[in-house]
Amino acid sequence: MTIAEQIYELVKSLPQDQASEILFFAESIRDQYLKANQPSHTATSQQWTELVYSLAGSWEKDFPSLEEIRENSGSF
Repeated sequence: MTIAEQIYELVKSLPQDQASEILFFAESIRDQYLKANQPSHTATSQQWTELVYSLAGSWEKDFPSLEEIRENSGSF
């Protein structure tokens, strides 16, 4: 019997809430493994979203507003 089959047999005998804990644990281990083996140059969509939100408003004083750009360019 494989490990997966042994785990399956064990989990089948557990109440639903305990089986859910086993599933959560297994997913956590898988995610840790995937994260550890992910190429460092690849950013996930969530990482990009977090970066954008962390930078939002941080350059406000360094960049002109749309109104300032229009005033300086003569366009209204």
